[in-house]
Amino acid sequence: MATPLTHLYSSDLLDPDQAAEYAGVRPVTIRQWKLRGLLRPALTGDGHRTRHLYARPDLDALMATRQAKTPKR
Repeated sequence: MATPLTHLYSSDLLDPDQAAEYAGVRPVTIRQWKLRGLLRPALTGDGHRTRHLYARPDLDALMATRQAKTPKR
């Protein structure tokens, strides 16, 4: 679920490359998460001149969920 924009600072919004670096994954993974419905952009771009922006709290929640599902060795 996307975090409401009223609860975010501008520093909490990350473009796909920044989001990937923050999450420790490749940018293609961010796109796949979006396509699979696991991550929703906080702000959507038009696809030509502007890019989607992702909320840092949404990435934190997704990463916590994914870590909880990862089996411990």
